Amino acid sequence: MKDKKPKEVKEEKENTPNNKEEDFEWGKHPNSLKALKKYQFPKGVSGNVMGRKPTFESLSKALKELGEEETYDWDNNSKGTRKEQVLGRIWIDGIRGDFKKIQLLAWLGCLD
Repeated sequence: MKDKKPKEVKEEKENTPNNKEEDFEWGKHPNSLKALKKYQFPKGVSGNVMGRKPTFESLSKALKELGEEETYDWDNNSKGTRKEQVLGRIWIDGIRGDFKKIQLLAWLGCLD
């Protein structure tokens, strides 16, 4: 049997003329540009197929109207508007020790 010699690995040194490293500006290297090319949309075609994200304007308007509506208890006494009740509940929960409500009040500057 013949002795198999391991294949010699050609090592390139830094000073050889075959090992050039050219300087390119940020994002201008040809390999980077080639890699990006397949992900670019053709001219005149939008990448956002679904269009703009909905803003829920009508839902917001309806909730604001309901927030201004006054509510009453079982004895027909006014409890205030829904908005006032929610704001009051945040304070009540904060007083009772709900840490998230305390954080909210502090973050909004209500505890200053």
